[in-house]
Amino acid sequence: MSTGSAKKAMIYRFERETLAGFVDSSLETVSGQLPVLTPSGVLQNVPLEQVKVICFTRDWGDSLPWQRNHYAVRPRQQGLWVRLKFQDGELLEATMANNLSLLDPAFVAISPPEMGAGVQRLLVPRQALVGFEVLGVVGSPLKKAREKTQNQLSMFD
Repeated sequence: MSTGSAKKAMIYRFERETLAGFVDSSLETVSGQLPVLTPSGVLQNVPLEQVKVICFTRDWGDSLPWQRNHYAVRPRQQGLWVRLKFQDGELLEATMANNLSLLDPAFVAISPPEMGAGVQRLLVPRQALVGFEVLGVVGSPLKKAREKTQNQLSMFD
């Protein structure tokens, strides 16, 4: 793990305790293991199949980084509105970027409703999911282009 790109993180696991530590922000895994440097200075290799969510945060804490697992109304954050189904059966609605160049082959970057204080970024290993559903597109550029043409004056008709 390179120390220059290590970020403070909470690793939430399916059937094990939550692990606090520093994770390389490039998320390079070695043989399916995520290297985590604990606050006591011990390097632990966490099997990726145990990881539910990686939460990059300012402060360590045991509670999940979201207070609610669904939106009360349509989200306002621009992007894809998605529903994730985890291996343990938990459902979580979130938003994610609507940009193919940001897609990672191993992780899904999401923003759940009402993220906890100090949470900077959430990453879900793709193997932690058994279902993924797109519920809608928020702030579609196609809709904006259509609105502009409808509101244009018809001077030459």
